[in-house]
Amino acid sequence: MLLLLGLLLAAPTATARSAAPEETPPLDTNPAVTCPAVDPGAAPLPTSFTDPSLLQRLLKYTQVSVRHRISGLASYYSSFFDGRQTANGEIYRNKRYSAAHLTLPLGCWVEVTARATGRKLRLRVNDRGPYARKFCLDLSQAAAQYLGVDTARDRYVDIRIIALPGEDPLPEDVDWSVIADSPVVTAGSR
Repeated sequence: MLLLLGLLLAAPTATARSAAPEETPPLDTNPAVTCPAVDPGAAPLPTSFTDPSLLQRLLKYTQVSVRHRISGLASYYSSFFDGRQTANGEIYRNKRYSAAHLTLPLGCWVEVTARATGRKLRLRVNDRGPYARKFCLDLSQAAAQYLGVDTARDRYVDIRIIALPGEDPLPEDVDWSVIADSPVVTAGSR
C-alpha cells in the first residue's frame, strides 16, 4: 500500500490549458493534490478532489475489493431468520437494511446498486452468507424490496466498499472516477 501511495505521489501532475493562449493558469505547489480550476459561480467540486485523505481511502477500498466478489446475483433472507443472531452478534430484523457476504469484513459499509432498477442503497455487512455459489450477497427483506431485487427478473448487483469496520461511510458525492483514472490503478490492473 505504501508503494502504491508513493507511486501516486510521484506521478507527474498535468496542467490544464485555458481557451485563451495568453492566459496561463498558476501551477499547483502541492504535487499530491491536483485540483481543476475552480469557477466561483460553478457547482462545488466533488469531495474527492478537495480532500487528499479521501483519495487514500478510495485507493484502500479498491485494493480490498480486488480480493472479494463484489458483483453477482443477490438473494434475500427468509422470514425464518427474523429475530435470530447474525455472525457479528446482532439480531437480524427483516425490516432493517443489512447484508451478508462470505468474505467482506463484518462491520464494513457497502453501497449496493441493482442493475435492473438502478437504485443504490448503503448498508452494513453484519452476517456471513450466502452459501449458494450462484449468489454473492444476501440482503435483508427491506433492502431487497428497496432495490427491487425481490421482484426483478435480473437480480444482479454491484457492490462498492464505502467504509471498513470502525470508519464512517464515505460521503455520497465522492467521485470514484478519480480512482479509475489513477495511474496507480491502471498500471496495477495490467
